[in-house]
Amino acid sequence: MKALLIHHPDAGSGSPSRKALEKAIKAAGWRLDYLERDDADAKALVKAKADLIAIAGGDGTVADTVKILPDRTVPVAIIPIGNANNVARSLGLCAAPERLIADWDAERLIRLDIGEAECPWGKRPFVEGIGFGAFAHSLCVVESCEDETGCPTGVEALRAAVREAEPLPLRIEIDGEELAGEALLVEIMNVPLTGPRLRLAPRARPGGGELCVTTLEPKAREEMLAWLKDPGGDPPVDQHIGRTVRIAGGDVPMRIDDEPCRLETGSEIIVRVQSESVQILAPPDDPALASRVA
Repeated sequence: MKALLIHHPDAGSGSPSRKALEKAIKAAGWRLDYLERDDADAKALVKAKADLIAIAGGDGTVADTVKILPDRTVPVAIIPIGNANNVARSLGLCAAPERLIADWDAERLIRLDIGEAECPWGKRPFVEGIGFGAFAHSLCVVESCEDETGCPTGVEALRAAVREAEPLPLRIEIDGEELAGEALLVEIMNVPLTGPRLRLAPRARPGGGELCVTTLEPKAREEMLAWLKDPGGDPPVDQHIGRTVRIAGGDVPMRIDDEPCRLETGSEIIVRVQSESVQILAPPDDPALASRVA
């Protein structure tokens, strides 16, 4: 059996080297090919003819790879070596890379849905989620900051954005039913975690075929600011589960996974889960996750 290791060598700090990862994978009984993240396009994945795609990197590397998989019947092993590792943590893959590799079992699989946003500029896949308002604005602030010593952290930028946020001029429908009330942020989540490991969507289930729509009402602003200081327990947000989400309106900050952008006035976006999910090697020491067989 052959594994293809897709590796982001600059991911995280203190992460295992390519040599250490290759040694662990070979010790687990796999033949091995290797690609750096920047070389891992769909054509290279087809050419590799691998029985397993192993992704060693952070959320960006994981998302970029699973979105272009030419064959989603080929199982994927996530080796989380980034900073947040939201996708891996949402799937219960929290052990050290060497332990995860030693425990690989291609017969134990869980599903990871891939979301899709039908936007004015085309269809865009996503793994974590898409959002509008305060959180999207905070990503833009962090990304555009050029002062290496004075840039806010992700949580600091989000607290500032929540503090200043105005209600969003958006109309939201979930499975044909309009969502009432004002919101300072709207997050359509495929996994529970996003950003700096914030559990903004506790009800999200990565392989359930549905999305979790998280909204923050203006009346919960102060409670949210307090939660962001100490993000333990569930956040003070409303959560709604659905298969198809329509967003109409615009002139608001937007994000697709970790990419900030802007929704122009008069736009409409349709968000749903793609029909075919990705098959992920499950953590064998977590019966609750391992029972969700693909």
